[in-house]
Amino acid sequence: MNSPINAISAPILPAAGPADAPPDPVPRIRATLRDGVLAVGLAGEFDVLTCAPLRDLFAQGASAGARRLVLDAALVTFCDSALLDVLDAWPRSGRSWKTSATSRSLRLLLDLDARVRPRPADRERVGP
Repeated sequence: MNSPINAISAPILPAAGPADAPPDPVPRIRATLRDGVLAVGLAGEFDVLTCAPLRDLFAQGASAGARRLVLDAALVTFCDSALLDVLDAWPRSGRSWKTSATSRSLRLLLDLDARVRPRPADRERVGP
C-alpha cells in the first residue's frame, strides 16, 4: 500500500506556457512511502529558503520507518548546497539514498561535492 507523506505535495508537472518561457522556479515536492522506501520527486529551485519543507519531509519519512530514499530530481532547475545538506543528513542512522533521475543542476552539484569532500566509508551514498 502506498501512503503519501503528510501535507507536502503538489503534482510535478511541466510549467505551462510558451516553449521559450523560462522554467518554473517554484519548488514542488511529491512523496510516497512504501515498504520502507521514501520515493521523492522534486521540481523547481531548491536553496536555503526553499529546502525546509524537504528537510521536514525527510524527518517524517524517517520517523515513519523509511530506510531508503529514491530521488527523482529530473525537473530541478536550480539547487545549491542547501539541497546537498538535506541529502547528506539522510544517510545517518544507516539509511541510504540513490537517484532515479537527475537534472543537470543536481549532477553538477553532486560531482563538485564528490571532488571537494571525500566521503568516509560510513557516509557513502548511492548516487549518480
